[in-house]
Amino acid sequence: MNKIFQILLLIFLTGHVVAQNKTQWVAIGEGTYNHGFIYPYKIKLYVPKGFRDIEELKLGLIPLKFKLKWLPIKLSGNDIQKMFREQLKEYFSTKEGFDLSKNIISRFLKKLPAIKKYDEWVFTYYPDVGSKLYIHDKQIHHLVGAEFNRALIQSWLNKSPVLTSNLLNRLLKVQ
Repeated sequence: MNKIFQILLLIFLTGHVVAQNKTQWVAIGEGTYNHGFIYPYKIKLYVPKGFRDIEELKLGLIPLKFKLKWLPIKLSGNDIQKMFREQLKEYFSTKEGFDLSKNIISRFLKKLPAIKKYDEWVFTYYPDVGSKLYIHDKQIHHLVGAEFNRALIQSWLNKSPVLTSNLLNRLLKVQ
């Protein structure tokens, strides 16, 4: 019985990995993220080919991919951590949710390195898996927790009306 379970688990995980690797991403928009008076990165949003429902996208019900291209010449790891902490805190649904997720957030922030101009970070999000951060095609961290991932997605999709419309540009033109 145990061997059957292991085989089924292996088949499921293999299929899941193959499905993730075969996603055909389509860029739907891009914009510049602002943090106070600085513009730390350009962000580009991708969705699976054929996808058109903006509401499902905003709720995090479909896979998403975000590419961040850093603009400043250099930012320290501490600067990056502080920026992401503030970004996440603002978009958690409740203060209690943020407080309960502090361990997850701390582990994520510790993984964030200093950046140089034009460094590129890629976040891939799958609803059942969470988000994964890749830098130079190497997985840096796997972000788990529905509320944490929701806050991260919302911090980009709902930052400002201008950024939102720029990120969803291609979908808004279709509708």
